[in-house]
Amino acid sequence: MAMRCLSSLPLLSPSRSRKACAVVKTHPANSAAAHRRIRTHMSVATGGEQALTAQEQFQEPEYGVVSIHHVGILCENLERSIAFYQDLLGLKVNLARPNDKLPYRGAWLWVGSEMIHLMELPNPDPLTGRPEHGGRDRHTCIAIKDVLKLKEIFDKAGISYTLSKSGRPAIFARDPDGNALEFTQV
Repeated sequence: MAMRCLSSLPLLSPSRSRKACAVVKTHPANSAAAHRRIRTHMSVATGGEQALTAQEQFQEPEYGVVSIHHVGILCENLERSIAFYQDLLGLKVNLARPNDKLPYRGAWLWVGSEMIHLMELPNPDPLTGRPEHGGRDRHTCIAIKDVLKLKEIFDKAGISYTLSKSGRPAIFARDPDGNALEFTQV
């Protein structure tokens, strides 16, 4: 059973008086509970772990978190990036978003009800020395229905990728600018 700490915020503690760590437990792939996730919180003070109630799992911060609206991705050449995201991955450009009001070129692409904002700007990050496996680098994760179909698309296009190291159905690749992308099957 693997555990990941998602956050260390006082907001996650039921009493709000001590810090807690939200943990996602993922059961082994061969167990009956494979890929089922159970949210728990762990008290930093006591080290004890408790399952969160349904109400606590969906408790919003007072300012009202709704969802992730978009992810900004830097690119060197907008046309090359659009070819990757639109032509290869099949994402649709959101023509309603203003591209002429910003001091740089860009495009907005739909990912379900959220978006990727491609921004043609200099990249301050090094392009060499990045981990081969995108899961060990900053990455954007896109939920998809069929990892094997995307793997076929990448194979046909000659796109390098790695599969999830945990054995779950996920594939990691990089866009033309080296930005790491994860595609996880849901």
